Amino acid sequence: MAAHAGGTEIGDTLAGLLDALGVVAGRDVVAIDMPIGLMDAGTRDCDHAARAALGRARGNSVFWTATRPAVWAETQGLSLREAHAQASDINKRHDAGGVSAQAYHLFAKIREVETLLHARPALSASVYEVHPELAFAAWQAEMSGCAPGMLAPMAHAKKSGLGAYDRLALILSRYGRDGFEILRARHTASRVADDDIADAYASLYSAERIAAGRYTTLPDAPPIDSAGLPVRICY
Repeated sequence: MAAHAGGTEIGDTLAGLLDALGVVAGRDVVAIDMPIGLMDAGTRDCDHAARAALGRARGNSVFWTATRPAVWAETQGLSLREAHAQASDINKRHDAGGVSAQAYHLFAKIREVETLLHARPALSASVYEVHPELAFAAWQAEMSGCAPGMLAPMAHAKKSGLGAYDRLALILSRYGRDGFEILRARHTASRVADDDIADAYASLYSAERIAAGRYTTLPDAPPIDSAGLPVRICY
């Protein structure tokens, strides 16, 4: 398994990053905190399931994923504001509500991931969509001695002082201090915040669970979207 929590420059493409890491399709696990698998209309079952699993405490950390028509809409000649407005309008017409600015800014990366998986289909056996808060909930449950399959969602938001402390405590207990400090020193806080590094470690934790075959998939039997990709979140 190629386990990585952020050693290349932020501007690298996903394909370049995977090649730099020497990822072998079907052998290594790549855990990505990015929607993979889109609905043609309506919202994704995996997003509903993730929000329900995280409950009131952290459920709202799971953004509603936009529909395929919105994500792949033609935007040539439009300003950023116009393109965002168009995406929201298309999404509403496909029974999925408006698109937040934060969600809209993910569109380019969502398209990048899907384009790569189509160009290199063998990678589909290695690439998994994950979500940091599901990882931290499973991680905290494991550390607390909860029964297998139980979740213990983090009590505080990741950007709060207590939330940052709780997540860092999990990271240091499993991976030690050196890796986190190296990553913190390598990237300025204005480009990579502490919670971004914490989320990368959460993805690493999920990747380890997936590689060990002891992960959970939401939903249990994920549908396949019109592009042939599973619509799921794993942790």
